[in-house]
Amino acid sequence: MDLRQLRYFMAIVEEGQISRAARRLHMAQPPLSLQLKTLEEELGVQLIERNNKSLRLTEAGHALYQRAEQILGLVNATSKEIREFDQGLRGTLGIGSPPGIGHLTMPPRIAAFHKRYPEVTFQWREGNTFRVLELLNTHVIEAGIVRLPVDDNLYAIKPLVTEPWVAVIRASDDDARPASIALAELARQPLLLMQRQQGIFWHDMVWDALRAAEVEPTVFCESDNVMALLTLVELGLGAAIVPRSAAALKSGPQLHTMEISDATLESDVAIIWLKNQRLSAAAKAFLEMF
Repeated sequence: MDLRQLRYFMAIVEEGQISRAARRLHMAQPPLSLQLKTLEEELGVQLIERNNKSLRLTEAGHALYQRAEQILGLVNATSKEIREFDQGLRGTLGIGSPPGIGHLTMPPRIAAFHKRYPEVTFQWREGNTFRVLELLNTHVIEAGIVRLPVDDNLYAIKPLVTEPWVAVIRASDDDARPASIALAELARQPLLLMQRQQGIFWHDMVWDALRAAEVEPTVFCESDNVMALLTLVELGLGAAIVPRSAAALKSGPQLHTMEISDATLESDVAIIWLKNQRLSAAAKAFLEMF
């Protein structure tokens, strides 16, 4: 097993089809299929279950994908680090952020950075805080925007903003559209909430506020995908409580965003990086933009 095989395997997984992966890799499909078969034979295990329409990772395939992401991330970071000794500020910088707050904070800084360092390109990954931490830990990215708290023993933290959470409801043209709403009134509808994740406190923050308001809501859905929750609101399946920047991801005449009048729900946002990782010159310069 070599790095080339790992890159081929990751492309197949990320594209979901061998034909699309072959186009991405600028190669023909039969040689790529052969590379996958050879890798499975070398490892003595099936990595991908194939059918006519789709590919599905086996348990071994999932494990290899996670390892490959980590290995290739470290290889790319090492190559970039060594090249910088001679080439200066150029190459590709990996960054990550959640949807919503990332859209507000990243683009103006990327634009300003590009004017100053036009030889640097970006790989911008999106995902929730849990995913951004995973990408940092596997060296796929060097810096990421997250919602705090995170472990300050592992990560260097540069605070950015404190963001309020808001309610999003479905409202027709005939409905009143107040600027704020109390939790008890909001909870007359089924609630759509952000999913609990290990080490992340926002789920508890929302539930603590509901208990303080003596509200026992019906929760229709919990998800780590904000867009999914907002789509359910649009379909009339409940009311969501989400960060304000996330609420702005989906707009439409039937979606109405309101402040929560009887609770202070907010999360601190920061850009972070691993304390024990040597940052590239590009990453150091980019962090100075914040």
